[in-house]
Amino acid sequence: MSTSSFNQPSYNTPNFDNPSGDNSKRLLTIAGIAIAVLLGLSIFLLIQNYRRGQELEANQTELNLQKEAFAELEQKYNDAVAQLEQQKGLNAQLDEKINQQLQQLEQQKAQIETLIREKRDYRAALNRFENQKKQYLAEIEKLKAEIGILTEKNAQLTQEVSTLSSSLSQTQARLAEESSAKAALISEKTQLEAERKTLSRKVDIASAIRVKDITVLPVDVRSSGKEKTKTRASKVDKLNICFTTEPNEVADPGEEVFYIAIIDPTGATLAIESLGSGIAKDKRQDQDFRYTTTATCQYNNGETNVCGTWQPGQNFIKGTYNVKIFNKGFLVGTASFKLK
Repeated sequence: MSTSSFNQPSYNTPNFDNPSGDNSKRLLTIAGIAIAVLLGLSIFLLIQNYRRGQELEANQTELNLQKEAFAELEQKYNDAVAQLEQQKGLNAQLDEKINQQLQQLEQQKAQIETLIREKRDYRAALNRFENQKKQYLAEIEKLKAEIGILTEKNAQLTQEVSTLSSSLSQTQARLAEESSAKAALISEKTQLEAERKTLSRKVDIASAIRVKDITVLPVDVRSSGKEKTKTRASKVDKLNICFTTEPNEVADPGEEVFYIAIIDPTGATLAIESLGSGIAKDKRQDQDFRYTTTATCQYNNGETNVCGTWQPGQNFIKGTYNVKIFNKGFLVGTASFKLK
């Protein structure tokens, strides 16, 4: 019996041959990319550093140029100041001129410093600065020459002044003697004037006529003209102020004027200019005072009855009124009255 062969089924299996080879390739690829990136980054950083180095070098060069410019400006300024300062001391007018020049140079220096800081062209301004200094020195030399001429003239004038001074001294001595004599006369005159004023004041005080028995009669004036005494303020139309003069042998006989001031309860002096009120001088207090009305009389060095009136045409107010009477500028009598 022959042996028969049977076909065995075949199975497909995955290919697991050399699995580590693919991983190596991937790693090599990643490493290559990383190296390329690092290389590019290094080149970029090198370029950036190179540029920064150039910028720093350029900035340093520019800074050095600025320092040199400031140093040059400072040297020229100091030289100019020194040359101008050396010219001082000859004349006050010249010193004032030099001080003005120094101020102008200082202003120009500040302007040039601004140009240097702003990195603008300053050379032209620096040249103008130098030319200005030379011009100033030339002006100073011209002034010195003029001063020399003036000095010669001053010498001549000094001699003339000396001669005049001698003559003036003699004149002053003579005037001093005259002035001393005049001062003595003025002093004597002043003293006499003071004595005269003192005596005049004493005479004024002595000649002031004092008054007594002062009465104030408030009245209501009827339409018929008849007057009736009232004490109620709303009924009073008029005030009759009467008094008696005292004897005074010093006063000259003749017309005398008495100034009457009526002070209301508020402290205000009753006054209406159109009715005869005004301002007079209180000689004792040396100040002006307002008066209400006046009263006059013919005085014969004895007792005389005098009356004055005040009819303002308006209502009075309630309260106590004070009356002051003046003669020749002095207070000679007082009184008071009350209205209800």
